[in-house]
Amino acid sequence: MTAVRRSYQVRLVRLSLALLMFWSVASSLGFLNAQEKQDDKKEAVDKDKKKALPLETDRTIAFDTTEGSWISLDVAPDGRQIVFELLGDLYTLPMEGGTATRIIPGITFDSQPRYSPDGARIVFL
Repeated sequence: MTAVRRSYQVRLVRLSLALLMFWSVASSLGFLNAQEKQDDKKEAVDKDKKKALPLETDRTIAFDTTEGSWISLDVAPDGRQIVFELLGDLYTLPMEGGTATRIIPGITFDSQPRYSPDGARIVFL
């Protein structure tokens, strides 16, 4: 066997061993099965979506009340109106009384309403 051929074989064996070691380490660390992990994550997300609560309302419940508890409110800077939160919904009401007007539609829970100093805006959490 010639020296060149033997040198070639040694290099080939070393390269094969290096690739084998890389393959072993990479697969044990999860680099080579990244697609499988992505598929598993997608499947887990799909399962979570099936378990999650719907974000749309399918019915409306109307009620009248003359009292509430844990109500947050603020008086407008001009003193003509109040903003208040009842059961996570925000309403405005004239200071003289009357009918409350819901100002934020949707199913979110809004709370702690406050008028801006100029009374032009209402901020809330």
